[in-house]
Formats: sequence, structure tokens, C-alpha cells
Amino acid sequence: MRKFLFTCLLCTLCVPAVAEERPGLTYTDPYMVTLNPANEMNIIWLTKEPCEGVVEYGTTPDMGSFAKAVGYELKGMRTSATPEGYDPVPEKNPELPVYQLIAKLGNLKPGTVVYYKATTKKGDKSESGKRFFFKTAPEKGKDFDFALVSDMQLKVKTKETLYFLGMQHKDFILFAGDLANTPWKAGEWFDVTGCYQAPGEDDRTFFEAFQQDDSNCQLMQYMPVFYCAGNHEVDDQRVSTEKAFATDDSKWSWSIYMQLFRPLYPEQEYGVGGRRWYSANYGDLHITSINVHRWQAWDGFEAPGWITKDDISPASKQVKWLKEDLEKSDAKYKWVLMHWHMLNRGEDGYTHVSDPVIDKKDPTKVAYPAGDYCYDVLRPLFEQYGVNAVNYGHSHVYERYLVNGVNYIEAASIGNNYRGTNDPYHFSGVQPVIEANDFRTFMLVHVGKNGMTAAGMQASLEDNKIGYIGRVIDTFTVAEAK
Repeated sequence: MRKFLFTCLLCTLCVPAVAEERPGLTYTDPYMVTLNPANEMNIIWLTKEPCEGVVEYGTTPDMGSFAKAVGYELKGMRTSATPEGYDPVPEKNPELPVYQLIAKLGNLKPGTVVYYKATTKKGDKSESGKRFFFKTAPEKGKDFDFALVSDMQLKVKTKETLYFLGMQHKDFILFAGDLANTPWKAGEWFDVTGCYQAPGEDDRTFFEAFQQDDSNCQLMQYMPVFYCAGNHEVDDQRVSTEKAFATDDSKWSWSIYMQLFRPLYPEQEYGVGGRRWYSANYGDLHITSINVHRWQAWDGFEAPGWITKDDISPASKQVKWLKEDLEKSDAKYKWVLMHWHMLNRGEDGYTHVSDPVIDKKDPTKVAYPAGDYCYDVLRPLFEQYGVNAVNYGHSHVYERYLVNGVNYIEAASIGNNYRGTNDPYHFSGVQPVIEANDFRTFMLVHVGKNGMTAAGMQASLEDNKIGYIGRVIDTFTVAEAK
């Protein structure tokens, strides 16, 4: 699949991997997002130059209907300054031309299998991809299945974990943020000729890992994915390491993430205060995606404290929207997707998510007298409006909590583990129903006539030989709402 720049067998460890991009006009296979999964689907793919695109589709393998793609320039990605690496200053790396084609398939019927094939054209060149298929969301009362993942970030054996997930043949995926590490680095998304890729990460770019389709593996070409932004979706990750960037709102942008999944964010408001939340109905399930995460380039109690963007204070735009969204939904089941851990063991979960206030006696320190907006603002809304589950990521572990009828799930151990066995419990004192940190995991959920049933799955066998791949490590059920 790739060619590497090796001079001899003995020096393979000291020569960086240099990717060779796929031939032809495209960087990726098609992928899908939608805000109306019963009746519409957006087929998206990335190209190397401005192209025309068309999607042939239909309810039989013969297809026969056509949708013309709309083209966009996807701005902000860069290739490496040299084959040996990226310059740490983004602007010192060459801009990479990347273009996007989006074909909207409309007037689809619920619960229908749709076959499709994307064709890319440039002048006298025409390239047709493989025929894929997806299933539209069913009518209310019908069964469906989905999965939870999070925090890919080119981590160890991400590709193998996703491959195992792709063998489960679900209807859609909820992705709780942190897709790659640094969004402007094109080599983290797909292969680019001459672009540096870190040793050990050269076979698991985001699209390569998420578009495996050999041996009946079915991932993002076969199902829509509902995303939320994580802390690694900010274009320039210096907001996490440099105070001057972290405290300057003009340095904050989510442009690359929001362009990649453009139909989920039609306003395309990339900066601080922009709209990065949405909701969609899938059969009997109401899915709400919100934007919750925070950063610090210093200790959390050192001034100016944690940086929280996309405000979740009681009077914020996002919280007002969330309340209205949950209140007006009459779905049997409600599920919220966010990145920051609602409940979590560990030091960063102990510090409150709220506005820091400078200590009057010691101006180098901060306190959080407003409490924790996740626990004190979001949690009561989830309980009031009948949310059944909230899933999140960030810490790369498996945990599930149950508080007043709401399940809080981090099924995000997809690459590595950031949890120490002696980390303190959440400041609320709530302890997890289960935690499993010795292997990679994801969650599978079935919605059917007997309610909603979820199963946490072991997805790897590590050196400690605990369990086996495919073992169910956790289950919960939400009885059918009457």
C-alpha cells in the first residue's frame, strides 16, 4: 500500500517514513455525514485539484440515479517542510491544495439500502470508485445498531481496532472527538508524496484507518458518522502549549475539522463563539452533539487557569440551544455526544470546568467558585429532559458511570491509556460502575423492541493476556419507553 524511503535494512529505524499518495485524482474514498439520516445522505470525498464529481446511486446494485457534487476548496492543510519533518511554525510548511466534493442524495426512503458509486472528472480524465452502500435510518419503532469510538490520533493499533469494529456491520458511528493530532498536518489525514510521517504512524492516517474495506470490513464508506470536536480539532495546537496563543482568541480556529464535515456545520463559523453543535434523529433515537473541552498551557490552578472555549455556562448560547433541543424532542431515547469527560478519574477531571477567578491574596493562582459547569449545568439538563446516555472521550480509557438514570460512558481506549491505577476519583465522589484500562475497547448499541441495550467490547489482547478479543466487558439496558 505504501513505499518507504529505506537505504538498507540496518538503517530502517533511523530513516523517516515518506508516504506515497494514492494514484489518480483523489486523496480519499467517499465518507458520509447527514443531519437527516432517514431521507438524505451527503457523500463526500477529497481530491488533489479542482474536479467535477457525480454520484450514481439507487436501491438496487444497478443504481441508475445521479447526483452532481458541489466542489469546495478545503483550506488550511499543509505538507511537511522537508521529508524529515514539519517546521513547528505552520506557515513555514507549504500549503497543500486540497479540494472537496459533496453530493447530496435526497428524497430517500427510511430503512432502505442505497448503493452508490462516486466518479471524479478532470478534463479528459474520469475515475470511478468502488460501489459502496449504506442504509437510511429506519422509521420509528424499527431496530438499528450503532457504535461508539473516540480519540484515534494515529495511536498504536488504531487501525486494528477499527478493523475489528468494521467487522461488526453497524448502521452508524458516534465519534467523540480527537480524530488526529494536529489538523493542519496533511500527513495525519491521508498519504501525500514526500510528506513526513512519524515512525510507527505511517500506516494509520485517519482516512486510511477509517476507510478499510477489505475482507468485509465496513466503516465510513458504508455508514454515516456523527462527530463532535475534541481538543485536537483546533487547527493550531500551540493553544495547548503556549500562553500567548491560549489567551488570544484570534488564534483559535476549528476550520479544518468543520470543513471536512461541512454538512454538519452549515454555518461554517470557525472561530471562538461559532456554532459547533447540532442534533439529528435516527429512528427512535435523538442524537445531540455539543462542543465541550478545555486546555491549559500551565497548571490548572495557575493564573489564568484552564481555558474553556465554546461556553457552557448557564446563560451561554450553547446551553440555551441544548435545553431547547432536548426539551422539544419527543424521541423514545436521547443520546448526547461530547468530548470532555463528564465524569472521570484523574487530575484533569478534578479541576472544575468553569470560569477561573484570580486569587486576591495570590494573583498567580486561580480558584473556580462557580463550580463545575459539566456537573452543575449540563448534568441537571440531561436528567430533566430524559437523556439516557452521554458518551465522551479524552482520557483513552473505558469507564461507565450511572447517575440518576443517565449513563456516562467513555469507551475510548482505542490506542493508548492515559489512566493511572491510583488516579483520584471525580470530585463529586461518584465512582464508576466499571473501568477497564488494560486493553482497547469500543461500545456497540442495539435499539429494538425491548429497549436499548449496550455492550462494551474488548478489542485487543495485550501483553498482560487479559480476556480475549470480542469479550463483552460491560452491559446496560434502557427499557423501552412507553
